[in-house]
Amino acid sequence: MAWPPRYTILALLFLLSLVNYIDRVNISITAPVMMPELGWDTARFGIIFSAFVCGYALFMIPSGLLADTRSPKSLLAVACFGWSLFTLLTPLGQYAFVGMLGLRFLVGAFEAVSLPATTVLNSRWVPKHELGIAQMISLSGVYAGQLIAYPLSAWILAAFSWREVFYLNALAGFVWILVWLWYGADRPPSPTASLGAAEHPQSEQCHASGGERAERVRVPLRVLLGTPAVMALAVSYFFWAYGLAMVVAWLPTYLVQARGFSIQQMGWVGMFPVAGGLLGVLGGGMLSDHCIRRGVSPTWARKGIPAIAIALSAPFLVVATAIPSATVAVIGFALFQLITTIGLVAYWSIPVEMSTRLAGSIASIMNFGGNFGGFFSPMVAGFLVKATNDWALPFYSAAVGCLVGAVVLATFVPVRPLAVVPRGDEERPPSARSHLSG
Repeated sequence: MAWPPRYTILALLFLLSLVNYIDRVNISITAPVMMPELGWDTARFGIIFSAFVCGYALFMIPSGLLADTRSPKSLLAVACFGWSLFTLLTPLGQYAFVGMLGLRFLVGAFEAVSLPATTVLNSRWVPKHELGIAQMISLSGVYAGQLIAYPLSAWILAAFSWREVFYLNALAGFVWILVWLWYGADRPPSPTASLGAAEHPQSEQCHASGGERAERVRVPLRVLLGTPAVMALAVSYFFWAYGLAMVVAWLPTYLVQARGFSIQQMGWVGMFPVAGGLLGVLGGGMLSDHCIRRGVSPTWARKGIPAIAIALSAPFLVVATAIPSATVAVIGFALFQLITTIGLVAYWSIPVEMSTRLAGSIASIMNFGGNFGGFFSPMVAGFLVKATNDWALPFYSAAVGCLVGAVVLATFVPVRPLAVVPRGDEERPPSARSHLSG
């Protein structure tokens, strides 16, 4: 049986997320070494973590607009080059705190393109009944990247210094670009190239106007920003990402400073929570698609079950920080990430359920909300720990964020097509735009 072309695209998008997150979390893993060497405390490093998220959030919506209207293949190549370059230059930030803030801001700005462009590519290449697992395969690179980054970065720290962590991580991004430019593509060569025309999510759309490969779309951004369903999705993601971003940013330092692990031990035990996240992401995608195939309504498959999982994860985060045993704490963090990431499928499949054609823009608005929450949480944790010397308080607030996000997702986010049609679509045959108007 031939290897379907869409599997190649999924594999490359998985590797992109892997490289993306290695470059995102490397500074979290090196922070316990960098802070004493550079003389920067938790409050300052909280600001550094948030500088990345600030760049990521500010460029999220423009990235979604570009992904819907330009070549996502080219956008991902440029984005990966940008964040790899500024990852390579990150050690220069040791000479000035402001310089470090600027470098991390730029890494975040270029990484903002990744998920909206990935969502657009998946909506073009993958049939809807495979969408959940396709999105989760792409996003599982987030956790696979962390899984690799923990032991690899700890080894590089022990063998060389924290600077070499950034140098070697940047190299992986440049290698990915070469492979992507050779094998990547904006669209399938034909509706039947990798799957039947009837099941291709955009077979009608791509060929409704004489077989054009890429159509220009005028995205109704003001309309999307004024749509309650889209804004509720962004608010829910704000609270959930507030909680998860705090764990991602501060877990390595927490394990060293609050739980007494050495750098080498942290590199290994830190893999267990990340492995939980990886299993949760893949399991959530498979569970959601399985429910869809069994006839479960999209409301439950794409939203209800994920929202319950997010709510159930919050107590494990409280236990992880309240329990005296360091071993049980690691298990608690692992269970938290396993269960909460089952819910991630909701956030990255609902934008496509709302509108295949505008999935990148909807996902970017949602992700802007999430990263607005992620911007605050590292700073909140840094200043709370500096002021109180209590590592439990930040993680308690993260648990509350997950609960609120789950409630908003379950209560205010519908799972159905939006009545939003890009300008110019009204001239197309009805079959080419029926999925937009519901």
